[in-house]
Amino acid sequence: MKKNAQIANFNVVFGDEEKPMLDYFDTIIYPAFNSDITKKSDDNEFMFKNIEIASTKDVYVLTGKIVKKTELEIKTDLNEKGELVEKDEKYSTAPYSSFAINLMNHRMIFMPNQKGSPTLANFRRMVAYVFLHYIKQENKKEENIKKYDEAIVNIVGIPGAKSMDELLDKIEKINTLTLRFYPLNGDMDYSEAFGILATEVRNEVGCKNGDVVYKSPKSISGIKNVLKKAAGTINPIIKGITKNNGKITLKDYELSEKYEIEIDDDATFEDESRILVNSMDKIETLQFSSEKHNEIYDRNKEKIVSFIERKGDLY
Repeated sequence: MKKNAQIANFNVVFGDEEKPMLDYFDTIIYPAFNSDITKKSDDNEFMFKNIEIASTKDVYVLTGKIVKKTELEIKTDLNEKGELVEKDEKYSTAPYSSFAINLMNHRMIFMPNQKGSPTLANFRRMVAYVFLHYIKQENKKEENIKKYDEAIVNIVGIPGAKSMDELLDKIEKINTLTLRFYPLNGDMDYSEAFGILATEVRNEVGCKNGDVVYKSPKSISGIKNVLKKAAGTINPIIKGITKNNGKITLKDYELSEKYEIEIDDDATFEDESRILVNSMDKIETLQFSSEKHNEIYDRNKEKIVSFIERKGDLY
């Protein structure tokens, strides 16, 4: 069975100093993912399950599932004669999506299991929610004299050429291209000019995010080039008019790079995670790493190892 996976940048920093996420791996990141904190949204309840640490090419990878516990209502169906009939049935279901996060460069792969599985947008909101509530919970404990900083979460799809071609070719006119900058976790800014806007000006005015809006851009190829080079370090929003004269808004998770991954029908949850991790070595976008990434990773590697030794969950 082939499943579709997306590529994204798992970007988390902490506090006003925008400290990298691995500095907090042992105190916030790993414990929060394992905290059993759930998030209710309408009739759905989201949670993280099967959080493990794997490795690929001597780099540790955080794997797991985001689960959506929900109830499927069936009000009508077709009987044996093909006639429409009324029904009133409810079934409990828990579709999930698998994820694997490279802990050196924090590039990730996200793979929904079925129709109705949690989306990358659901995952982004869930991570922000769990980190927020876990930090609040820890800061309330009297024994924790040192209070933890706020987590700034930005999980952004990394645009792929095929996805951009398919979506942007439907557009007749682009009204606005918004480039949203956010604190980076060891990544290099796309260009010197954007670096000033994304970091220096944002820090000077005390703002965690900043937008640059381009009105009526004419060059589709230029937009593709900017988004490709930015590689998830900028959150894009494109608004325009389709060739059918309809309004359209494209966001990062729609433009993100897509891959097909072969999963055996009888694969266990652990098998599926292992296949996902192994596939990361074959995807060029996931290989990027900067000197800053390496320095942050080497400085914090023992924090990751400590959980492996405790739990013995490396595969």
